[in-house]
Amino acid sequence: MHSRMNEWVAMSAAQRAQARLNFGAATELSKQLTAEEKLAKWQAYQALSSVEKQKLLEKSGPRASGAALAARPVASQKLAGILPHSINAPVRGDGNTKAAVPALVPVPVPVPPVSNLPLLTPGG
Repeated sequence: MHSRMNEWVAMSAAQRAQARLNFGAATELSKQLTAEEKLAKWQAYQALSSVEKQKLLEKSGPRASGAALAARPVASQKLAGILPHSINAPVRGDGNTKAAVPALVPVPVPVPPVSNLPLLTPGG
């Protein structure tokens, strides 16, 4: 298991994203196919020449890049919108364009309970 963890750490972010997508696709495919169908597809793929495998790879589309992607696409209506924000936006209706800075509020710090240990006194 450590060797697999080391392999994962050595991957780039794009390679990890692709691995996640591949895992999600394989999981979905495994739910749809029987064991015999999976074996037949794998054997058919293994029987392909390297040229045919390269053609399949080119046909599959662009590879993922950047941060980790969702294993399944998310519907756009489920995503939260981002509100526009500007530091110089008016804060009040009086035309003041300085951004509001929250006031610093003192936070109470809990005091530890008094110890039952004897106090050390100088010379005692």
